[in-house]
Amino acid sequence: MKLRDIKKTDFESVLERYLKENWEGNNHWEIQNLKRANEKFGSWIEAKIAREEVGKIVVPYYKYGGAAITPEGGALLMDSYKNFNANREYYERENQQFCQRIENQKKIISKTNHVKTLYLSQEPLFTGLSYAGLKKFKGQITHLDGFHRLMAFMELENKPEFIESYIAVYCSFFDSLKNI
Repeated sequence: MKLRDIKKTDFESVLERYLKENWEGNNHWEIQNLKRANEKFGSWIEAKIAREEVGKIVVPYYKYGGAAITPEGGALLMDSYKNFNANREYYERENQQFCQRIENQKKIISKTNHVKTLYLSQEPLFTGLSYAGLKKFKGQITHLDGFHRLMAFMELENKPEFIESYIAVYCSFFDSLKNI
């Protein structure tokens, strides 16, 4: 995946930005995910992801009700979105909160032409129910937080040019940049 404007940052800055943009009082799972990523990878970058690349982000298992939006083995965002669209009537009936969050994010993105920061990792965490089955995606940029924002982004015709992200990376990631 092509990244632009890559800058090294630290976990304290990541967490500060997350809390500023997303704190709802009930998102402890997401914060734990960021902490797990920090423990596994040890380093963070800020980077911009071009709109053409966003569909290539790996998304973990996500299920509500009788149909999974993302299968247990994970999927690329573009495939998860296709599955959501194919079963849209079901999700609109059975998971109104999920659909409403996507609609809310679409309104925000359309109004501001900006997507709130995404939180990603250099590869899957491989822990817990959501990430355990993602072995085939080893080495691919993976979602940690921002699934509704990503789904909303996929819905829009007029997409912002890029999305800002924080990505948890191994220290060796910086060595690979020297060859670019």
